[in-house]
Amino acid sequence: MREENKRIAKNTLIVYARLIITTLLGLLSSRFVLAALGASDYGLYNVVGATVIMFSFITSALYNTTTRFINYEQGKTDGNVNRVFNMSLAIHVCFAIVALLILESGGVYYIHHYLNVAAGKEADAMFVFQVSTVVTCLSLISVPFNSLFIVYEDFRTLAIIDILGAIAKFALILALLYYGGNLLRFYALSMALVTACMSLSYFLLSRWRWPATTRLNPIKDKSKYKEILTYNNYSLLGAAALIFRNQGSNMVINYFFGTIVNAAYAISYAVQNYVITFVGNFDIASAPQITQNVSRGDMDRTIFLTSSTCRICILLTLLLLFPIYCELPYLLHLWLGDNVPEGAVTFCKCTLLVALASATSGGVTQLIRGTGRLKWFTIQFTVLYVLALLVSIALYNAGFPPYTVIVAYFLADIASRCLQIFLLHRYTNLDINSFVQKSYLRPLGVFICGVAYVLVSEHFNIEHDLWHIANFMIAILFMVISIYCVGLYKEERGIITSHIKHYITRDKGK
Repeated sequence: MREENKRIAKNTLIVYARLIITTLLGLLSSRFVLAALGASDYGLYNVVGATVIMFSFITSALYNTTTRFINYEQGKTDGNVNRVFNMSLAIHVCFAIVALLILESGGVYYIHHYLNVAAGKEADAMFVFQVSTVVTCLSLISVPFNSLFIVYEDFRTLAIIDILGAIAKFALILALLYYGGNLLRFYALSMALVTACMSLSYFLLSRWRWPATTRLNPIKDKSKYKEILTYNNYSLLGAAALIFRNQGSNMVINYFFGTIVNAAYAISYAVQNYVITFVGNFDIASAPQITQNVSRGDMDRTIFLTSSTCRICILLTLLLLFPIYCELPYLLHLWLGDNVPEGAVTFCKCTLLVALASATSGGVTQLIRGTGRLKWFTIQFTVLYVLALLVSIALYNAGFPPYTVIVAYFLADIASRCLQIFLLHRYTNLDINSFVQKSYLRPLGVFICGVAYVLVSEHFNIEHDLWHIANFMIAILFMVISIYCVGLYKEERGIITSHIKHYITRDKGK
């Protein structure tokens, strides 16, 4: 267990090093893209991209399915990983064909009949859509190869590919500032090419690193696909619900308010994604071991990993949430300059709460996938998300503001988490009281500390760069202290303290 914990810690450090670099490049990229394209074209790119992403939920579902089954097979003493890989590859190729047919029919119909776009931009919207469609299908086929890096916990290679991809995208965005042609088309094509190159890298490297696993050996027995396809159907429904929540709201906002408000929503969605990605990397690092312990039948270790992952994910979210919330207008101005879309601050504040609600699923989702019993877990949050969007549409018709849909999804997330924990109790005999205490009680204390800091800092209304920077840094320091004193257990504080003393002593010895 100690070695497993060390491996999780090592993988976490790698994915966070990757995250810091890609996030910094992403923040700079967003500023330059918004400045180059303008709010209207930036909003158009996001809403048209949403048309493709709305169908690319297949990629996300199959990725989760493939990772889960290969991980589960690896946890068995007599597992056949190559067989599962080949079945997954065959399924991915079939779904890529299905995705192409759906996108070229439903997506094109939506653009021609429902897309709220400025006159003269219809051809640009179709170009962005077609480029995105091709990349989506290629990404689908590469998913089994990509997932192997998670299964074998090779997070270092993943980090290198992601960092190189982020650097390439940033370089092309800088070129966008000097390009004299159609900026929107150049941006869409360049981003698609980088994504395609990253998919090709996963394919080539996985074939080289794990030839026994990736050896092509078609499985003709259709009965063997049943378990994967049954699992995938619910995984597909779950991924569709998440895309429906994120991109469906984007399309509804476009219908009621137009592309300018889409730009504000896109900025807030980017902020939310940065926070969720920061937190999700720890969840990803622990996922292989949660699934493999479920496969071995070691539920005590599984529940321990799940509750620890959940608590740490929430604490990491709180570490970011309150400093960002305190200085949100200043940070957006620092990030985007004078191009901050109207309403972006309000959107961002709401999406930060959604990110916090999402963090409460850390570890829980991995345990659900590990058990393989997705049916009612998926159905409950799909119904909640559909209801949230329908209620938002009704409220928009009644004159409610654009951020209404985000509030609705925040409430849906909270309700979904309660149902998830109840279902886990039913299927795995999870002790609800113990799990809630270990996962949520200490983060609640840190949350209260954060709220207190925000209330105090609001009394100092000083408009000066030094004050904003100082307040942001003090907020981070305050949250670190709160997490250390309130969010961590005594044993965890002892481990951190001993490591700090060890490094100090080692440095003095040198």
